[in-house]
Amino acid sequence: MERATILGIYDFIGYSLCRHMLDLGVEIDGIHQSGNIGGYFTEEKRLEIGRNANFSEISLEDWEAERAEGFLFVTLFESLQTRNGTNELLEALLSKLENRHLKKLPTAVVLPAYFAQENMDLRETETKISRYINNRQSTLLTIYLPTIYGPWQPEECFFQQTMSHSSNNGNKVPDISKWEWTHDCLYVDDAVKTIKEMAESGQQGQYILSSGEQDRWLQCAEELIDQDAAMLRNEVVAPVIKETIQVRTVGENEQISKGLTRQKEHFTRIQDSRV
Repeated sequence: MERATILGIYDFIGYSLCRHMLDLGVEIDGIHQSGNIGGYFTEEKRLEIGRNANFSEISLEDWEAERAEGFLFVTLFESLQTRNGTNELLEALLSKLENRHLKKLPTAVVLPAYFAQENMDLRETETKISRYINNRQSTLLTIYLPTIYGPWQPEECFFQQTMSHSSNNGNKVPDISKWEWTHDCLYVDDAVKTIKEMAESGQQGQYILSSGEQDRWLQCAEELIDQDAAMLRNEVVAPVIKETIQVRTVGENEQISKGLTRQKEHFTRIQDSRV
């Protein structure tokens, strides 16, 4: 893969995927949905990847999907998991995806795992996305992600909240959002490497990424909150995944303690830089 476009460039997954591919020498056009993920963290990310000569940023309004070169990655993981996606953005996106579908241009859509669950209560626009994906599998690669942890994990996520509570000397275990996938988790570098490999291999259809390890999310929680994690075990009920979705196990998982340590160190550095 020599060139790719990433829509959602400052999304947790989009940004991490961009960095991974820039390290491999891929030229990246990054599309930022203004008003979706903004502020201090976006500027930090922009400064970090903006120095790379292989990266260029364009707005959603200026992006012409049907003329884009190379592979398109649509990363909606953070905006949908944190419920920050706008109906206007998603409606515009579906129109652009249809243009690519008609021209048979390669596209990967990355979504949070709750989209893969049977009988999930989705918002109207989310239902449209799910319906579109089911009707366009001939040209789409759709990848559903469990909880992803590591540097730049969204502040609403349980692991990041736990670190924030700890840094403020708080003892209360934070609440778990109903949208967080507590059945499995992956370190961010392992997830984006797998996404890139699947896209490059020409795979199509729907897949949910798996660590292949039992209770991995709970193991991460136990690493962070020790004995308090026991109360979480009773809350985990195995989900029912749609029959059209295949499970793709990542090749290798980062050691939990190392991954969480990197996330903690990054969180501390970012917090210190804001003072």
